Amino acid sequence: MNYYETLYIIHPALESGRLKDIILSTQSMFKGVNIEVLSTNLWGKKKLAYLIDKQQYGTYVLVQLKSSGEDINKISTELEHNPDILAYLTSKISESEIHTDVRTLDEQILGSKSSEPEAPKSDKSTKEPSEPEAPKSDKSTKEPSEPEALENDNENKELTSEENNGTNK
Repeated sequence: MNYYETLYIIHPALESGRLKDIILSTQSMFKGVNIEVLSTNLWGKKKLAYLIDKQQYGTYVLVQLKSSGEDINKISTELEHNPDILAYLTSKISESEIHTDVRTLDEQILGSKSSEPEAPKSDKSTKEPSEPEAPKSDKSTKEPSEPEALENDNENKELTSEENNGTNK
């Protein structure tokens, strides 16, 4: 048996309920032609590099499969004729590239976190600084660079000429 992964792009207008139906129907189509679905990873809605069927966005889904090579041509035809799928690509992969599912399809669609524990958030008021602060210099103001100093002088000259004449030259 060989291992494959199919990345397909679903039309962006579909909402989460309809999206789940399309993914499940695609998986059942895979199983119908004797292909074992190993993992499904929903990447989410992304901007496309170029327009596909006049669409700027698409929802990406990566499915890893186990099958003989003869069945892959059957799914290519099915994916090609599905109006909800904008594009697809099937590639052969090695067994070491197989992902393990850590989240269910519902969790991926709803965007909930995996069951991994979160790192505790530190409270800034109780956190002590790890490095001492650098001593502050005695100079409280920054000295202007040469171009800034020339601009400041020109502005001062213009102000004094305005005060004298009442007009700006």
